[in-house]
Amino acid sequence: MTRVRVGAHILLNLNRRSLCDNCVADVCVVERSGRVLECEHYRSPFLAFKRCEICGELYEVHTNLKGLNSDFCPLCNEKQF
Repeated sequence: MTRVRVGAHILLNLNRRSLCDNCVADVCVVERSGRVLECEHYRSPFLAFKRCEICGELYEVHTNLKGLNSDFCPLCNEKQF
């Protein structure tokens, strides 16, 4: 579990183990035997966007599950590390 700052006074608790842990879908058709990192059926409890400090692109915080630095978008995280 990690805390991600999305505003001056707003923090999100984000479980980094699997995308399924952060999902609120009523019915899930995904095999959950392993770590799920991408899912077309994923539904987040709410949308939270951040602006990447490197490239300036907006990204949805829940899509950055694999990112080591929550201030960078998923693409910049892959390039940095």
